[in-house]
Amino acid sequence: MSRNGMGFWQETWQTAGAVARAMGITLKNLFRKPVTVHYPDVVRPYPDRLRGLLALTYDPETGEENCIGCRLCEYVCPPQVIQVEMLKAEKRNYAKTFTLELYACEFCELCVQVCPTDAIIMLKTFDLATSDRRELLLDKDRLHALGKEFQPSWATGTRLRDMQAPPKAAKGEAKE
Repeated sequence: MSRNGMGFWQETWQTAGAVARAMGITLKNLFRKPVTVHYPDVVRPYPDRLRGLLALTYDPETGEENCIGCRLCEYVCPPQVIQVEMLKAEKRNYAKTFTLELYACEFCELCVQVCPTDAIIMLKTFDLATSDRRELLLDKDRLHALGKEFQPSWATGTRLRDMQAPPKAAKGEAKE
């Protein structure tokens, strides 16, 4: 007798039953349609609320960049991966340089939330894989190109701040 009181034949029968059940599951799934997507040939649609890469934007009316070089994103960034250098001009300030070390970014979205001009946004993509870390050191031109190439996320800038505001009072309720 074994330690737990079961005999040799009982243990053997139990093991054979477990193997038979496992093989049954394997045979059942052997002829099932695969769920694998052959990426990048076939791209799965992204969820509506995906917040992926960061990018810089332009004003659609004037064509000027939205970033005024205020450096709030640089100050609020926990891993300190954003560096901004301001260029003062007559009408408004600009970002002379804007660099983002994407390989160390936490994607916390604090830079998006704090930006007063909605200059930095999150995109509805994450496709920037590379084997060279230096390609993930993004400058101002590359961040603008990403902003033009990919669709922005659902909640960026002012829309994100509006969502975080307290809800409006329902109709019929007294306002304080």
